[in-house]
Amino acid sequence: MGRTYTGWDYDAKSKRAGLEKLVDLLEEHFGLWNNGTWGVRSKRGKTSPSVHGTGRAADLSWRGGSYKGTGKYEDACKLMDFVVANADELGIEAVFDYYPQPWGRGWKCDRGAWKVYDGRAFKGAPHGDWVHIEISNQWADDPDHYVQVFAKAFKTSKPIKTEPAKPATEKTSHPYPGKSLRKGSQGDDVKLVQQEVGAHVDGDFGPKTERAVKKWQRANTSCCGAADGIVGPKTWGCMF
Repeated sequence: MGRTYTGWDYDAKSKRAGLEKLVDLLEEHFGLWNNGTWGVRSKRGKTSPSVHGTGRAADLSWRGGSYKGTGKYEDACKLMDFVVANADELGIEAVFDYYPQPWGRGWKCDRGAWKVYDGRAFKGAPHGDWVHIEISNQWADDPDHYVQVFAKAFKTSKPIKTEPAKPATEKTSHPYPGKSLRKGSQGDDVKLVQQEVGAHVDGDFGPKTERAVKKWQRANTSCCGAADGIVGPKTWGCMF
């Protein structure tokens, strides 16, 4: 039997330093970028709370182009192989890979193995260009633990600077694309919006994405104003 899977247990009040350090180190060694960690919200397309709210979950993307990733799924596979191979030392509880057909795959600590899904298990699959990881509470607030694990794994004596978690109000920043996104828009910026509002991530701003944007805007009226289904500068700034 594997370790117990925690899932959502409670919402943290801010980012947790251990998880943030783990993400920094994974970015440094595998070329993916932080596509989001702590954030109190529901699961995409569901009413149940997301593990992101606990401060123990992160999304890392290999999206390239104008973004910081390599654009290579192979690099994401290397990252996933590493965290699974070192799951006990890293406290990894789950890894979800949104890319493979037909519906992605997932590794969980309670079964200690990958499962290829034969039905929709989460939004964004297939072809989602990010990896979702979850860790246990054991080292979620202990950045030094992750520094030591990586130093051992990569056999380096070079000290890795430990920094406090970023303020809770800070979100992953993406520059405004320069024009409003609305029904008919396409591209990577649309994918970012779709991921944020819980729509199917395909880069095509259709009626379903428009409805999801309106729902998101209604839930964030104090920040983005009218729920018109258009992602202009105000809504974009609220999201990112």
